[in-house]
Amino acid sequence: MIGGAALVLAHPFFFTVPMLVYHFVQKRFAKSSIFLFPFLFLSFEHLHSISEVAFPWLSLGYSQSYNLPDIQFAAFTGLFGLSLQILLINALLCYALTSWINGRKENGYRTAISLLSSFLLIVIPEIYGSIVLKRAATSGYLTAKHNGSPEHLKNLSLKDSILKVSIIQPNIDPNEKWNGNQSEIMDIYKGETAALAADSSDLVVWPETAIPYYILLPQFSSYRNSLENFLGRTNTTLLTGVPLAYYYSDSDSAEPSSHYDDVANKYYDAYNGAALFEPHSKYPQTYGKIVLVPFGERIPYADAVPFLIKPLNWGVGISNWARGRDTTVFKLQNGVRFSTVICYESVFPDYVRQFVNKGADFLVIITNDGWYGKSSGPYQHAAYAVFRAVENRRAIVRAANTGISEFIDPFGRLIGNQTKLDERTTLTEDIPISQSKTYYSIHGDWIAHIAEFISACVVLFGLFLKFRSREWRDYAHG
Repeated sequence: MIGGAALVLAHPFFFTVPMLVYHFVQKRFAKSSIFLFPFLFLSFEHLHSISEVAFPWLSLGYSQSYNLPDIQFAAFTGLFGLSLQILLINALLCYALTSWINGRKENGYRTAISLLSSFLLIVIPEIYGSIVLKRAATSGYLTAKHNGSPEHLKNLSLKDSILKVSIIQPNIDPNEKWNGNQSEIMDIYKGETAALAADSSDLVVWPETAIPYYILLPQFSSYRNSLENFLGRTNTTLLTGVPLAYYYSDSDSAEPSSHYDDVANKYYDAYNGAALFEPHSKYPQTYGKIVLVPFGERIPYADAVPFLIKPLNWGVGISNWARGRDTTVFKLQNGVRFSTVICYESVFPDYVRQFVNKGADFLVIITNDGWYGKSSGPYQHAAYAVFRAVENRRAIVRAANTGISEFIDPFGRLIGNQTKLDERTTLTEDIPISQSKTYYSIHGDWIAHIAEFISACVVLFGLFLKFRSREWRDYAHG
């Protein structure tokens, strides 16, 4: 809680940056400064999302998560296209209001043009999105799912095929998960998974750190053997959240933020990870979380300030997970490829699209939102997943410890039911497999880069005007 509180208290100060820059610009471009503000603020949103202190939870575009028609153009622009739309609409309305208040005759044309432009920025994306959703409802996977037999579904080509996926939502208290009886916790997961055996799912998903110990290390081999035997008996392919550890062969190779194992006399890095276990296979595929919650999961730039790690580690709520090494694409035995992002990573659009660019046919989000309690946090976090589906036209499987778990289609619509908070339950659905890539998947945050270029030019020109006026004053005074 202390780590989370530090983040919440410190983060608002970052918003002073775009306001100070805008104050500088406004003094030099008074009449047109209102139309420059959207590009300045969007530049801040993007730049603030790519550092180790990034916390893009409040990006303006996320406010449109429930407006499915409006967000369909995110397949071209990503989240930041929605942010820019909101900023431009507000700038135009502000300009129209101030022009009307000034009351001059010539301002009537400006007011009308501003109102018309803002109206078009609202209506055109809505019309486009409605057309996209209408076409999606009568083509491909959805038609097969609702009108075809199960045999017909399984005979679809790979690019139009489906996969049956099950989610286990155990509803285990986050504190109990780390401090309680681990055998009892595993029995809960195994019991719920065994009950799904009749569904013959292609993949079963457990949430973030469902296994809260280093099951892949030799000292936990008995637990690993037990799990693998269970998966073999039930013929289950399992993706689960699990901590991972990497031991360095020599201390010189270790990072400044690495842990030290007093028993093994070696340095190691601990990762908040995921592992794919397949029946009768001894080599699970793994992924280590790369984008970590600042202060909650890792001290920002910990390798540059290692002297802060020990006094802040765990005792005040700041852990010391290492950053993962690669954007893993898992491959199932049937050839289908997918990737998983863990909790907070799902908020980063440019990061998630990298998995799709590497070949992921669908995406999995595993998370533990139990730390939020019954606040708005779990609902917000779940709503943001809709953008990742639309941006990349990929189905999303979202498995949460205490909720909200769900399946989302490539257009951001719910597949089947959505779980409630604080309930133990399971979900099973057929999801579509997609292989084509959107413009956003390939090109990323291009619209944010354009905004940054415009902002840089404006600021540089503003500095030029400032120093030029200073030179004129110096010249005038001799």
